[in-house]
Amino acid sequence: MKIHSILVSVLCAAALVGCVDTAGMRVMVDTETGESTVLENSQRLANRLRVKTVTYDRVGELRKATITLESTTKKKLSIQGRMVWFDVEGVELDAEGKSYRTMVLDGLDFCTFTGVAPNAKGVRAKLQVRLTDSDTPSLW
Repeated sequence: MKIHSILVSVLCAAALVGCVDTAGMRVMVDTETGESTVLENSQRLANRLRVKTVTYDRVGELRKATITLESTTKKKLSIQGRMVWFDVEGVELDAEGKSYRTMVLDGLDFCTFTGVAPNAKGVRAKLQVRLTDSDTPSLW
């Protein structure tokens, strides 16, 4: 019976290796008012990553947001991020499933996420960042 419980524990741990921490950081940028807000930040990610700068601009009729993140740890950090856009009413404009972009930051490094609104209605951008578990040691 003891071997069975150990085997179950090892299999559960193995299933978790390489998983993604879905609770992450969400940064909202309003290009009309100039306000930027960290909406949510998981404690696990808050201890490793912070918002360094937030800027916004126009590219023709489209709005552009740029968010620079800084690693606050000396260890390698693997994150995934994506930027989605919303109109004035808060309706997501690119809802067809924008994929996450993977970034690996060496200790105390920076990374920048830039997004351009998909059309002229886009006024608010939200950067969603999640920590991947690829930087945690394997059990094997």
